[in-house]
Amino acid sequence: MWKHKVIYNKIFLIIILNISRISGLVPDRAGHVAVIIDNQIVFMGGSRFILPTNPIKSSIRVYNLSDEVFSLSLSSQFSTSGPPYVDLSDTSARMKFGSEKGAAVLGGASRENLYLIGGVQQNLTRLNEIDSNFNITSNQTLMIEEISKTYNMTNQIVFLYQPYGKSWLNLLDQKGTPPTRRRSTSTVINQKGIIYIFGGRSQVDTGSPIFICSNELYTFDTVLLSWNQINAANVPSPRSHAAPVMLPNGKILYIGGVSQTQPGADADLIDMNEIPVFDTISSTWSYKYTSRSILVQPRLAHTATLMSNNNEIIIIGGNSNYHLGLTTASPIFLSLNIAKEPYEYSELITSGDKPPPIAVHTANLYQNYLIIAFGNITNNLTEPSEINSRIYLLDIQCKTWVTNFTPGRSICDSVSRIDIGVVVSFILGGIIVASVIVVVILYRMEIIQCERIEPPVHSI
Repeated sequence: MWKHKVIYNKIFLIIILNISRISGLVPDRAGHVAVIIDNQIVFMGGSRFILPTNPIKSSIRVYNLSDEVFSLSLSSQFSTSGPPYVDLSDTSARMKFGSEKGAAVLGGASRENLYLIGGVQQNLTRLNEIDSNFNITSNQTLMIEEISKTYNMTNQIVFLYQPYGKSWLNLLDQKGTPPTRRRSTSTVINQKGIIYIFGGRSQVDTGSPIFICSNELYTFDTVLLSWNQINAANVPSPRSHAAPVMLPNGKILYIGGVSQTQPGADADLIDMNEIPVFDTISSTWSYKYTSRSILVQPRLAHTATLMSNNNEIIIIGGNSNYHLGLTTASPIFLSLNIAKEPYEYSELITSGDKPPPIAVHTANLYQNYLIIAFGNITNNLTEPSEINSRIYLLDIQCKTWVTNFTPGRSICDSVSRIDIGVVVSFILGGIIVASVIVVVILYRMEIIQCERIEPPVHSI
């Protein structure tokens, strides 16, 4: 009896701890990373608005960076109105610094390690000390100077996270020369575990005194832990925020973003109709041009995801006015057909509970769902005033935004089953009715025939 009581108490304690870990999490953020690991999606870092009631909020303190790590199971059904997030931040999974605008991929020999590439790295301990020091917070010039120092926490550009041990490890014995710190890179990984890191930017929040865009292309072999810089002709102009898409044939498309003519100069939006292509097999650059069938605003902070048919890329959101803050890109939802030449854009027509116009969000494809998470809600020609706290699910098969996640299921399946059931019911009903009619007709004919051949009856 005592043993059972102990077991019940342990179970109760675990339930309470899990509830507190889920309920204490505030998921709204932008500039985070999201990676699908087996049957869960893991979110890391990001930036969050400082509440107006917080005394530290000012024109130079709008956001706080996050070092949180949390996950969402994709092995069971859930509603987007209350996803069962599990906060891992009270374990060794918590990031070593506040982080945003990095990139994350799964690599290693067994594709089970998460590699965080670049991004902003902020010393949150030092930032908290600054916030509590009135001598600093009352002097804006000094505060800017001290805050800029919080970004110089490390010179590393790659970090290793082991999901099953929920821990961060140092990558020792790296070979070759890695790139300098940068953020907003275009990063993908191939089937051999080789990461391709193109472009990106360095500025105050990555330890650079001036704003510099890059057009360098580096690879990092996650099996051999070796770096290599690829120098190929016809390289695109220096740029950041281009959305990369790795195709099955080994070619990488770089869609949108901003470009810079020289270090220190402002960046300008890139034409979405010109798409640089890097061939990882031949190590050569080329370009694809779209048909310009519709007007597509240039953008950054968008996502581009290859669908499972390998013929369509879905592009979500983004910022269309780089110099005036985060503003809505049009069309908000795009489809790029890469099965035809030239490539062709079309507006993605969907139904259901669709996301607001967003930027700096994440998009992950899992089974037949495209999972859109968080991000800044963009406006027209004004600074964003709200961060999205929701995830949205696009049922790819039906092109419908749904509010319930069911593993391995599409609402099209349910619709199809209903349609088939209705059709079968009508067919069976029709057969039964026709059979009854035929039986009645045959019966009547038999009666009539009998009446014709029956002999007359004579009275006596």
